[in-house]
Amino acid sequence: MKYMLFGGIMVILFLAISVIIFFIVYQKRLLAQQIRLQSVQQEYQRELLSSSIAAQEKERVRIGHDLHDEIGSSLSTAKLLVNQLHHTDPDKAQIVTSVKEILSHTIQNLKNISLNLYPSVLTKFGLVEALQYLVSVLSQASPLNFSLAADEIKGLELPQELALYRIVQELVNNAIKHSGASEVNILLTQTEKCIALSVRDNGCGFDTQESGKGGIGLKSIEARKEMLKADMEIQSVPGKGTCIIIRLPIVKAMQSL
Repeated sequence: MKYMLFGGIMVILFLAISVIIFFIVYQKRLLAQQIRLQSVQQEYQRELLSSSIAAQEKERVRIGHDLHDEIGSSLSTAKLLVNQLHHTDPDKAQIVTSVKEILSHTIQNLKNISLNLYPSVLTKFGLVEALQYLVSVLSQASPLNFSLAADEIKGLELPQELALYRIVQELVNNAIKHSGASEVNILLTQTEKCIALSVRDNGCGFDTQESGKGGIGLKSIEARKEMLKADMEIQSVPGKGTCIIIRLPIVKAMQSL
């Protein structure tokens, strides 16, 4: 009788342990499936985001070409014709001078717009040259002091370089419009582990704990950061400026896009 009771208890214990093990294994499999599903969903969203950004860039290129090739050429021709006009009448001479100044200003603005839409320097010479040209243009058009320190970047494809370039554009425009800064410093470095991009200003800063503060539209930057599979760090203190850092791991830099 004792042996039968002991055997029954052992069978019950075995069944209980089996149920517990089955439950644990089932939970692990369910969790693994959820993780895989989440990963697939994230990758799908990233692909949609990449496609959307690629479509936007394609349209920017088209508009940029149109502005540069058609409107830019027409304005330049008009300026050449105006430069040939000479008047001894002071009133007319003043009008011609004013027209020349307006045309020069318009052509410069058109170049700036075309650069924002289509950074041809990037496609021809790469990210560093494009950033140097961007800083040169901004230094002429804005009262802020801009500086750039950049390593020679290797291993990036054009879409990745363009994404980093657009991030710099967005951050610089935010600094010009919202920060009240007098200086903007851009730093681009590459190590064995990652490519790091930082844009720092000495403006008003903001409280990073308060959602939506700081006057900086981070949606576009967030989208491009997600597309790159990069990490972003925001450093800012009210009254002490802002620094945005984008870190792109080298492995991800080689595999993404």
